[in-house]
Amino acid sequence: MPSPTLIRSRRAAAACAAVIALLGSAAACGPHKSGGSSAADDGSGNFFAGKTLQIIVPYGPGGGYDQWARVITPYMKKYLGAGQVKVVNTPGGGGLIGTQAIYQAKADGLTIGDTNAGGDVFDQIDHSSGFTIDMTKVDWLGRPDNDPHIIATHAKGPYQTFDKLLAGSGTISALATGKGSSDYNSAVIVYNAFKAHFKMVAAFSGSSEEKAAFMSGEGTTASLSSSDIAHISSDATSVVLVSARPFAKLPNVPTIIQEAQRHGLDARTVQALQALSGVMDLGHAFFAPPGVPADRLAALRTAFTKSLADPAFQKDAEKAGLYLGPESATDLSAAVTKALGQGALFTDLLKTG
Repeated sequence: MPSPTLIRSRRAAAACAAVIALLGSAAACGPHKSGGSSAADDGSGNFFAGKTLQIIVPYGPGGGYDQWARVITPYMKKYLGAGQVKVVNTPGGGGLIGTQAIYQAKADGLTIGDTNAGGDVFDQIDHSSGFTIDMTKVDWLGRPDNDPHIIATHAKGPYQTFDKLLAGSGTISALATGKGSSDYNSAVIVYNAFKAHFKMVAAFSGSSEEKAAFMSGEGTTASLSSSDIAHISSDATSVVLVSARPFAKLPNVPTIIQEAQRHGLDARTVQALQALSGVMDLGHAFFAPPGVPADRLAALRTAFTKSLADPAFQKDAEKAGLYLGPESATDLSAAVTKALGQGALFTDLLKTG
């Protein structure tokens, strides 16, 4: 069996190779370069006119990240005046491959992505092998959703409350998307905080695969967004919100902070769970690579904001079962900086054995 070091090295090498293939240049894993000066090509003053905007999704089709990208695509095209907007699914490495492809793309404004921002922040905090992104340097566009993460159990299983889950005599088999994703890290932190016996099962390219496995009877728990859980509500019982705030759509599900206080966890652990909640609230955030010229970045942010405000977009998001709750680029940047400054709180809680 390969050593953990070899596995991490292979993961990093695979991520780099995949990014190179996607971006079409061996420079993809080298130093990042700016997109240079801004100039419109068609005389209209609109750089994006007639061009193709690429939205990279770091997970497979069918999950929440993919859904948000596809729902917003026609509206980004409309408000940018772009010739085409194309969604590119780039799964692998718990979102690492796709996220690095966004970060290392040419900074010309024609590549953005819908990233697992919470997972990315934890990868930076944990100095994960192969993770070379500085999340303080990305150019945020905004977040479309208010969709807190959930830990759920099987609806017909023995663990219908968080208390019963923690009191179980066996080891919790915790399903999550790949190691490094926000749902993976949130589950690890929660179970360590409550001193639960658990093992992570992270063999899925996205939430759609995780849901399918859970519905087939695999695992003890699933770690998913509340909108994902809503799609399988007849098969899942939500036992705790990984959030500091109650969620109106799930009024009877306790928050992780309420559970921590009820179980008498120490002040530092409660503080760590508060910080975890802030990271998880980053949601399905969109960003562009560092160095996009200021006018193009402004155009992307304006198009993103107008898309979210468009009544037709809101209807499309609702029809897709997505939960709207926009957050600005400024607020995302502040939240990331705060989370990275609290990294020491997670040192022990991110361990998996």
